Amino acid sequence: MKFMNFRNYLLFIAPALLIYLLFFAGPIFSGLYYGFTDWNGFSFKADWVGLENFREAFRDPLLLTALKNMAILSVVVIVLQHSASILLAVLLDQKLKGIVWMRAIIFFPVILNTVVIGYVWSYMYAPMVGFLPKFFAAIGLNGLAQLDWLGNPSLAIYAIALVMVWQYTGYSMMIYLAGLQSVSGEIYEASSIDGAGPWNKFWKVTLPLLIPSVIVNTVLSVIGCMKMFEHVFIMTQGGPANSTQTFGIMIYQYAFKTSQMGYGTAMAMILSVMILVVTFVQMKLLSRLEVAN
Repeated sequence: MKFMNFRNYLLFIAPALLIYLLFFAGPIFSGLYYGFTDWNGFSFKADWVGLENFREAFRDPLLLTALKNMAILSVVVIVLQHSASILLAVLLDQKLKGIVWMRAIIFFPVILNTVVIGYVWSYMYAPMVGFLPKFFAAIGLNGLAQLDWLGNPSLAIYAIALVMVWQYTGYSMMIYLAGLQSVSGEIYEASSIDGAGPWNKFWKVTLPLLIPSVIVNTVLSVIGCMKMFEHVFIMTQGGPANSTQTFGIMIYQYAFKTSQMGYGTAMAMILSVMILVVTFVQMKLLSRLEVAN
């Protein structure tokens, strides 16, 4: 009887298990193998090269560029996106008419297609003809109007970071909003009785109680910056002069443009390990912050 039940369970999960093995587990384990070969992605021949791909990766000058850009994206996103999302969450945590529509409008960019966003913002940044140059010229900021935001190696990575902030602020806001709505109103009433004003309530009550939401948002933001691909691919493709190179762009270029699939797979494995390590360190450090509060 138990065997029959087990067989029924197995038959029940078999379709989903088959899909998982074919499209998820299979590519993962095959990738682990090809990362140690010189496979070009087209032929059936793949010679074992051991750790040579990984040695070459750590000697690649673009690796440092990708790490620097990853750090820049993470800092800009964490500072700007989280500041804006916390402020919006506090402002929209009110029982006012139309507040649901306001939340929906701010969240709307999150559900837009990233490719569409990339093309739209590329046009908005376009020198002379884009919306931003025309806007800056209209308000008399001619210096900003003449900048080539995506063509300047010093500005391109920050321009992409601002697009990410614009798109995902609503996502972070909803997480903070959920955190705010889980806070009991009695806590705020007690702080009011103690004479705390709005500013003190925010720093002494609201922000400490949002630490779990801060942890979630920070981890998600850093992971998103580490595996960034779509925005960069559409807007700059890693240029100008490799100033916006990311791991995702490097993996794509090596694996599909230069037919170094084994080397590109090794890069993807390095990125996966880095994400695991950085996420673990973040969780440890931010958990200590939560305990301290």
